[in-house]
Amino acid sequence: MKQLLQSRITKRYVLLTFIVIFSSLASIYYISMNALNDSIRSEIKYRNQLMGKTISTKTSFMFDKMINDIRIIAEFAKKENTHSYQVEMNHVVSENPLYLFIDVIDESRNSIATIPNVNISRSGQVNHIVDRLKWSKTFYITNLLTLDDGRKTIGIAYPILDETGNYRGAVVAYVNLNTLSAYLSQGKIGSKGLNLLIDRNGTIIAHTNEMFIGESLKNHPLGKNLSKFRIGIWEGTLFNEVMLTSYRPMTLGGLGLIIAESIDQSMAPVNQVQVLLLKGFLTILFLTYLLTMFGAFRIIKPVTTLTRQAKEYSEGQRDDFELLHTGDELENLANTMADMAKELKNKERYLFNILESIPYGIITMNKDGRIVTFNKGAEDLSGYAKEEVIGKCILELPFKRSKDEFLAWKTIKEGKEINELESYIYDKYDNKHDVRIYSSVFNDEEQIMIGSILIIRDVSDFKKMEEFVKQSEKLASLGQLTAGIAHEIKNPLSIIQAAAEAIQLDVNDAYYVQEMTDDILETTDRLNRILSEFLKLSKGEIDEEYEIVDLVATIEELLNLLKNKFSEQNISVTKIIHEKEAFVFASRGKLSQVLLNIIINSLHAMEGGGHLSVHLSESGTNWLVEIKDTGIGIPESEMKWIFNPFYTTKKEGTGLGLSIAYEITSQFGGEIQAYSDMGGTTLTVQLPKFIEERRALES
Repeated sequence: MKQLLQSRITKRYVLLTFIVIFSSLASIYYISMNALNDSIRSEIKYRNQLMGKTISTKTSFMFDKMINDIRIIAEFAKKENTHSYQVEMNHVVSENPLYLFIDVIDESRNSIATIPNVNISRSGQVNHIVDRLKWSKTFYITNLLTLDDGRKTIGIAYPILDETGNYRGAVVAYVNLNTLSAYLSQGKIGSKGLNLLIDRNGTIIAHTNEMFIGESLKNHPLGKNLSKFRIGIWEGTLFNEVMLTSYRPMTLGGLGLIIAESIDQSMAPVNQVQVLLLKGFLTILFLTYLLTMFGAFRIIKPVTTLTRQAKEYSEGQRDDFELLHTGDELENLANTMADMAKELKNKERYLFNILESIPYGIITMNKDGRIVTFNKGAEDLSGYAKEEVIGKCILELPFKRSKDEFLAWKTIKEGKEINELESYIYDKYDNKHDVRIYSSVFNDEEQIMIGSILIIRDVSDFKKMEEFVKQSEKLASLGQLTAGIAHEIKNPLSIIQAAAEAIQLDVNDAYYVQEMTDDILETTDRLNRILSEFLKLSKGEIDEEYEIVDLVATIEELLNLLKNKFSEQNISVTKIIHEKEAFVFASRGKLSQVLLNIIINSLHAMEGGGHLSVHLSESGTNWLVEIKDTGIGIPESEMKWIFNPFYTTKKEGTGLGLSIAYEITSQFGGEIQAYSDMGGTTLTVQLPKFIEERRALES
């Protein structure tokens, strides 16, 4: 049981099943909760809007009634029947608890009657009301007022006008804001709901919690929206709590009504459903886990048995496999693995024979550089027998004069592979061999190096033959080119000569003269074509089809081809390429020719050694290749001529390299530039990036 629980297959099987079930349940939960949340929020918004409309209507009705009351009192006061309107005032105040008191003032702003009898100041607040009534001559609802005794209220004023409509006084009713707040509380939503009224200045004049009366919402989003007479739903922080609110302005007095409730209260039904869903999903996950573990044990137990046998086989503890009798594919797998074990021994012997027959030196090493295998080719090349070197460190073999010169092992130890390295080694008898070295690194599952293979090929004779062939090919090509040009030019010139002689012999025959001159023109055209083709050949202008070319791969290929040349001239190379791919639409051969001509020029400028830098970078919609050398440089006076054909500063140069590079780069839609000083020369090649839309447009 413990082994099954520790099995990676069991863990992976259970984990994948758990992830699938969990992802499905999470998706269902997410979709359900979003749909439920949206539905609840929509219902809450509709309910709050409806509640706001209802309370607004009720509140407006109460204010309408109060305005009507004081209008009647104003009619009595206009008749100067003090006793009659005082009785009416007493009746109004006693019947409606919204009245704090009612004050009647004359034209001189003196109080005529107050019900109930209170002593209030007649200063700024009354003056403001009177000034408003004088010009409006209709009712007026004030913003929040503070009386002498500290009580907060709002005033509802109605003017007293004579028969001609002139102002003669006013009736001012002061509202009991506590009673108004109590009325608003009756319509609040739940225990955490609140209703409030604000005046035109955004100051709270009535609130479910009376302690908030007098606070300002002028700079709050709700206050700003109501000041613009907007109706809507708003969600945010109000009185230090996140609330969902419905707001609407009231036509009477420019007041604003806010209906609010906390998000926690409004979303309580959603939370209950959420908890229920979570409990159900957790139960399903637990049952899924149990069923998955049961299935895993039934399937994985035979697999772990096979795994154990395979491990014992790899460690040499067994030579075959015990057969399983499961009656399914696992039994077939056990039989197959038993057959594979036998076949593996045969292939191991077969591969050993192949390794021994390869004429190259093949050495395998562990991660510490100790030799594991040493084939016959390695024995012949080095002069050492395998018994002498197995188990030794590769550095203990005197392949080099010093251990520091054995750069191949340093490269392998860093985890890098060697594709082809031109080098040399000394054998047991101190004979030097030119070799080409290849290597590959063996990594485990975690990409950690566990060993490596080193292949050494003796190319001493091949190098000598290669140099001879190169020289012979150069001489042969030069001879063939010279003979071909001489032959092709000689024949047309003979025709020209013969035609000219015929003209001299018979100048009187006009038709014959015309025919001869036609031959001359045709032949001279042919001669021009031959010379043009020869010039194209000298420039490398061979027709090639355009294709998608990777600049990175082209640069890597050229630097790899020239690495022997760099080594011979003692030139170090720095390659700065951060991009994995850099595509352009060009001719692969011509692109290589451009870069090769530039690099060859740099090599000629550094005959005594130096440093070459190749940098590939982005420049907007272009790729920029920068090739810099530390050569002798080019004088400033000659910089403007370097791209001209046949211009050269070298004794044996043709002056065509940079001019060809310039022409090809222009054909690709690019640009080539040069900069030079006493510290060396830099050439930059700018080529357009390959873009599919651009290619379609050009085609």
